Amino acid sequence: MTWEALNAAVTEARALIANRAPDPETAAEGESYITRVVAAGLSGAVLGHLLKEDGLGRPLPVYGGPNPDYLMRHAGIDPSRSYRLDGRINGSERLGIGLYKPGVAGGTPIEVGYISLSRTDCDSDGRFFLDLVSGDAADDKLAISPEARILLVRILHRDPDSEPARLRLSGAAPSPGLALMMGSNDAALGFVAHTLGVNVREYMRWTDAVQAHPNRLAGAPPELAEAVQGDPDTQYFLGSYDLADGEQLRVTMPAGISGYWSVHAYDYWFQYLQTPGVHDRNARADADGRVRLTIAPDGVQGGANAIDTLGRRKGSLICRVIGGCRVDPPAAEVQPAR
Repeated sequence: MTWEALNAAVTEARALIANRAPDPETAAEGESYITRVVAAGLSGAVLGHLLKEDGLGRPLPVYGGPNPDYLMRHAGIDPSRSYRLDGRINGSERLGIGLYKPGVAGGTPIEVGYISLSRTDCDSDGRFFLDLVSGDAADDKLAISPEARILLVRILHRDPDSEPARLRLSGAAPSPGLALMMGSNDAALGFVAHTLGVNVREYMRWTDAVQAHPNRLAGAPPELAEAVQGDPDTQYFLGSYDLADGEQLRVTMPAGISGYWSVHAYDYWFQYLQTPGVHDRNARADADGRVRLTIAPDGVQGGANAIDTLGRRKGSLICRVIGGCRVDPPAAEVQPAR
């Protein structure tokens, strides 16, 4: 009966999307969103062994506004075991290594331990290691709390001409071959059905929150703050664009940001558009030192500091700032298209 449960979950998710979509084009994109979420869920549940290398899996980020500047790796964690994560940072800028407990009812995981590594934390060849151990942890160690179940590594990598960080996780129990998540086909399908409903409802809350305040960027509302905060040293600003014909959105970044920052555009359902964003490495500052970027459905003449939403006039935005400095939200203003 589990296929029937999955079909029922798909029907419910499609109804949620249809009821929220503001127009037929957005509803059609919502249908493809549901298909991608189901495909990613099935891939992890029944084909996870094909997405794993050196003890770490490669998740398929299809919801929740994934950061395209990140390469993601993950693994299940048994808090009674000890692990070692080692490798070489190569051309990557940073590794965010976090331990997470499952969210409420299987929703967004909640961070319970975190450390970041950059090139200064590696040896002269870029090599590093990190032990994950139960109980208290000293230098070169990350404590595994009793509720930890997931290891998630975010690799910040923006140099297309360099090799990304190479990682290996040791200490996990041997893989039982063609393993199915939860131990059986029915249980795997049931897991996909459950997580489909939970995650679509969770990220629908994100959609509702940003669409209620169009053409602005702000900190996550309190009811979303814990779910949004995947990295404790990242400041997030969520927003949306809702542009009429002949309009574009001008965003002005706050002054005083040191290190990484980025703005990326998504569709209405927080799917990444596969169009370049603007960040600290590719942005051009104006004469006053401020960075102003433009978000437009049909691109911007010249293309500097521009994000093309590929014809979409409604969608979502995420601004991220990594590091210790806390900044004000970016300013946003609707302007005539130029």
